[in-house]
Amino acid sequence: MRVPLVLATLVLAAARRSADAPRYQLADIPAELLPPLERAEGAIRAAACDAEREFGEGDPDANAARCEDAKEVGGVEVGRTSARLRNPRNAPPAWAVAYVASTDGRKAAAVAPVAFDLGDSIGLLKPIEIRRRCLACHATRDRIAPDTRDWLRRAYPEDRSFGYALGDLRGFWWAKAAKRPAH
Repeated sequence: MRVPLVLATLVLAAARRSADAPRYQLADIPAELLPPLERAEGAIRAAACDAEREFGEGDPDANAARCEDAKEVGGVEVGRTSARLRNPRNAPPAWAVAYVASTDGRKAAAVAPVAFDLGDSIGLLKPIEIRRRCLACHATRDRIAPDTRDWLRRAYPEDRSFGYALGDLRGFWWAKAAKRPAH
């Protein structure tokens, strides 16, 4: 009983701190934050291209052109998260908890990328839209193939990532980049 209480207290404290961090739409970001923002965007692009190669959808030529020069960016943390997690290891970073929770249930087109000034670093959240291929695992449970549903139940017993429709916000790519990268 004591561990969950301590964990809940830490999550709430982190959410309060993230709510206090200055937040910017990308068009409004101060000039001094542009270099770490570019590194964060590059890291997300590389990770998204890796996922696209694994789960790809759409025009392979367009995807190849977009991902041609995408490469891992050293010194930048990157991941995926959502308000409705499938894998608990993908919980939002502390600075993103409140914002991610506030966007649940929205259409991806209604949620713009956002950057947070975290003091010595920046945090970036870029929306992930539910596309046709995503629905094989993220639609309402009754629309998911029984074999897939059974596998998901075994692999992710606490899975909450169901009930999405085409165009919904699935979650975010996130990146955290130091303002001054280590050399």
